[in-house]
Amino acid sequence: MKMAIQDVNLLCSNCSTKLTLHLRDSHGNAAQATSSATDLINGVKVEAFLGNLALLQAALVSDINNCSTETPFLLLSPTAVALPQVPSTNLTQVANDISVHMQCIAAIVGQFKWRKVTAIYQQKNSFDLSNGIITLLSDSLQVVHATIEQHVALPPISPLGSPEFNIEQELAKLRNNTNRVFILVQSSLELAIRLFRKATQMGMMETGYVWIVSDEIASLLDSVDPSVIFSMQGVIGYKTYFIDTIDAFRTFKLKFCQNYGAIYPQDRNSNPSIFALRAYDATWVIGKALHNQQGNVMSQVLLQNILLSNFNGLSGNISFRNGELAQTPTFQIINVIGKSYNEIASWSPTLGFSKKIPRQIDHGSNPAIDFVNDMPELGPIYWPGGQLTVPRGWDFNMVKPLRIGVPACGAFPQFVNVTRVQNGTEVTGFSIDVFKAALKYLPYPLPPHVWVPFRGNYDEMVQQIHLKGLDAVVGDMTILEERCHWAEFTQPYVRSGIGLVVPTKPDNTKETWMFMHVFEAKMWIIIPSFSLFIGFVVWLIEHGENPAFGDGSFSQQVGTVFWFSFSVLFFQQKESLKNNLSKVVLAPWFFLKMMLTANFTAALTSKLTISRIVPAAKDIETLRRENAVIGCNWRGFTCSYLENVLHIKPENIKQLRSIDDYPEAFQRGIIKGAVFITAHVNVFLAKYCKGYTTTGPTFTSGGLGFAFPKHARIVLDFSRAILKAIEIGEIDKIEREMLSSFNCSASATINSDSPILGLRPFAGLFYICGGAALVALTVLPLVNNRWSLSYTQGALKIRGVFSLLFLLLNRSSSGPNLQQLKQNSDAKSDDHVETRAT
Repeated sequence: MKMAIQDVNLLCSNCSTKLTLHLRDSHGNAAQATSSATDLINGVKVEAFLGNLALLQAALVSDINNCSTETPFLLLSPTAVALPQVPSTNLTQVANDISVHMQCIAAIVGQFKWRKVTAIYQQKNSFDLSNGIITLLSDSLQVVHATIEQHVALPPISPLGSPEFNIEQELAKLRNNTNRVFILVQSSLELAIRLFRKATQMGMMETGYVWIVSDEIASLLDSVDPSVIFSMQGVIGYKTYFIDTIDAFRTFKLKFCQNYGAIYPQDRNSNPSIFALRAYDATWVIGKALHNQQGNVMSQVLLQNILLSNFNGLSGNISFRNGELAQTPTFQIINVIGKSYNEIASWSPTLGFSKKIPRQIDHGSNPAIDFVNDMPELGPIYWPGGQLTVPRGWDFNMVKPLRIGVPACGAFPQFVNVTRVQNGTEVTGFSIDVFKAALKYLPYPLPPHVWVPFRGNYDEMVQQIHLKGLDAVVGDMTILEERCHWAEFTQPYVRSGIGLVVPTKPDNTKETWMFMHVFEAKMWIIIPSFSLFIGFVVWLIEHGENPAFGDGSFSQQVGTVFWFSFSVLFFQQKESLKNNLSKVVLAPWFFLKMMLTANFTAALTSKLTISRIVPAAKDIETLRRENAVIGCNWRGFTCSYLENVLHIKPENIKQLRSIDDYPEAFQRGIIKGAVFITAHVNVFLAKYCKGYTTTGPTFTSGGLGFAFPKHARIVLDFSRAILKAIEIGEIDKIEREMLSSFNCSASATINSDSPILGLRPFAGLFYICGGAALVALTVLPLVNNRWSLSYTQGALKIRGVFSLLFLLLNRSSSGPNLQQLKQNSDAKSDDHVETRAT
C-alpha cells in the first residue's frame, strides 16, 4: 500500500489532494481492530478505510460510527462473502465471491470421485462467518454427489494457548475416522504451517491421505520456508491466477522485493502474492476515485467513483458488481512436490478444468482470455506418501477388527453354517464362499475381521449396523426396501424371487383317454375326413371296371366307400385295384399313414412308459381358497409377505425353523405348501427331490446381498467385485457345487403338458396326397370316355367341394378369398359341363 501511495501521488503530482496512509496493526485481535477502525474514522477523520476486516465486523464499525452511507470501506478479505442482511451500502470487497471458491473445491472433489470429505477451518473471531462458508461448500459438493462427513473448527492462535495441543487432539480424532479427504477451507498461514507439521508427525501425510488447501494458503506458498513445503508434500490446492508477464508486474515485483528485503533481510522468499497485488490495486482504486473528484472531497461522491472503477490492475480487471469484484476468476490447480509446487491444470466456472493456461491478450476495459495448450490436465499428481494413483479417499477404522454379523440360526444352513470349534467360531456355507470369492476382486485388502454369530432375525441383524453393533452383515439376506433404511446393500450376488413348493401326486386324470391326447383335436377330424376322401376318389376310379367297387345297391356302395376308407388306414383293405390311377392316389397316402402311425406310436409309448406326477396344488390362490396352511421360515420376511401381500390369514401361516422340518410337516398334513425365496427353493428341491415340486407363478423380490453401513464407500467396490465374480462364472460354479452335493435324483417327471402333435409337421404330406387325388379326378375323364354327362358333372362338383374343404383345414396357407375360390370352382365345373354337352 505504501508503494501504491507513492505511485499515485507521483502520477498526480499536480493534484491538489494527496493520499496519506494511516496504518494500524490489530495483530489479529478483533476488538483491537474495531477500536483502531473507530479511531481512524472519528479521530483521524479518514476519507476512506482500507483494511482486512471481516464483512460483518466492518458493517458493525460503520453502524457504530454512523457512517453507513458516507465513508467508503474497501475490504481486503481473501474471499467476498455476500450478506444481504447487512444494511450498509458503503462496504466494497476487493475479492471474488466465496461461492466460486467453493465450486472450485467441489470440482476437485468431483474430478476424483470422492464422496465424503472433512472440512477444517479456523475460527478467527466472533465476526467470522465460517459456518456460512461450510454451508456454501456443502451446497457445492452436492452438485458432484459428495457430502461433508465432518467439519472441524480450530481455535485462533493465541499467545496464552497451546495451538499444537489443540491441533493434535483434533487430528487424532480425524485419524480414527474412516474418511481420508481433508479440506483446509479457511485458515491463516501460521495455523496451516502448524497443522501440516503436526500431521506429518502423526503419519497423516502418508499414502491414502488427501489434503486440499484453498486459495488463502496456496497463493502464499511462494513466500514460505522450504521446511514448510517439505511438510506439505502431496498437498493439492488452487490459487487465483494473475498475469505475471506484463511489464507493470515485473516493475512492481522488482520494487516489492527490494522494499521487502530491506525490512526482512533474512527472508529470501519475497514474491508478491495475489493479496499484495489486490492491496496495491485497492489503493489505486481510491487514488483514481479521488483524482476523478472535482473540488472538496465528499464521501458520497468518492464512494460513487469507487463503485464506477474499471481499469486493469496488477491482479486483473478492477470493477465492482454487488459490492465485490466483477471479474470471474480463473484458478490454477497446484500440487506441492519437492521444493515447490507443480501447476497441473486450470479451472474456471465457465470452462471447468482445462489443460490451458489463461493469458490476457488485451488490456482494454474488457480483457479477452486466450488459452495456450501447454499444461497437462490434472496430472501427473504426486499424492501424500509419493503415491501416483488416486487415493480412494477413505480407509477402514483400524482401531479394532471389522465385526461381520452372520445368522446363527438360519433355516438353511447350506448358505450360512455356524459351528463351534476350539479356537472360536467357524463359519461356512454358500454365502460365505461368495463373500470370500468377491474379496479376491476388491482393489484393496479387507482389514482383519471377525465373524459375529447373531441369533435374532434378519431385520434385527441389519438394524445392528445402524446401531454400530456390527460393521457388516453376510448371509442369505434378501434386499428389502425396509432394510435399506438401516443399511446399504451390495449388488445382489443371487437373483431371487418368491416361489411355492408343494407335494406331488401321480397324474391319473388322463389314463382312460390318454391316446386321444397324442394328436390335436383338429387332427382327429382331418385324418378320417382325408381317409374318406381318398376312399371316395378310389371308388370313383374303380367303380366302372372293378366289380368289388361297382356291384350292389346304393347303400352297399356307400358301405363299400366307408369300409375301404377305414380299412386303408390300417393297410387291411381286401379289395384289389384295377386302375393305375388308384395306385397313384394310394401311394402317397400309404406313406402319410406310415408317418402318422410311427409318430403316434412313439408319442403314446412315451406317455405310457414314463411315470408322470402333478403338483398337489396349482398355486397360492388355490391354497388360499382351500383355507390350507402354508409354511415359511421362522421370523422370515416371507411370512409377512404371505400375510400382507398375498392376503393369507395369519392362522394359516406356519413358521418353521429348519429346512428339515418341512418334509415332516408335509407328511403329517400340518402344511399343504411352503413359500421360499427361489434360492432356498433350489436347495430344498435338490435335497428333497422326490415327492416335491415348485408350482404357480414366481413373485418378484430383491436378490441376496451383503449389508454395510449407509454411504459406506466399500459398497460400490464390493458390488463391482461381485459383478466380476458373476461375469467369470465363479458364483455359478459355487452354486452348482452346493446343489450337486445332495446327489438326489427323482424317479418321476412332472407333467408339464408336453406338446401335442398337430397338423404342421404333416402338412406337406397332406398336400401331396390331396394333390394326387385331385390330379386323378382331373385326368380320369380323359382316360375313361364312357362316363356320362351327369356322372362327370357330379365328379367335378365333388372335386370342388373337397378342394374347398382342404383349403379350410390349412390355416397357415395364404391365397385369395375362399368364397371366391368356390365360385371359381363352380364356374369351371359349369364350363366343363357345357363343353362336354356340346
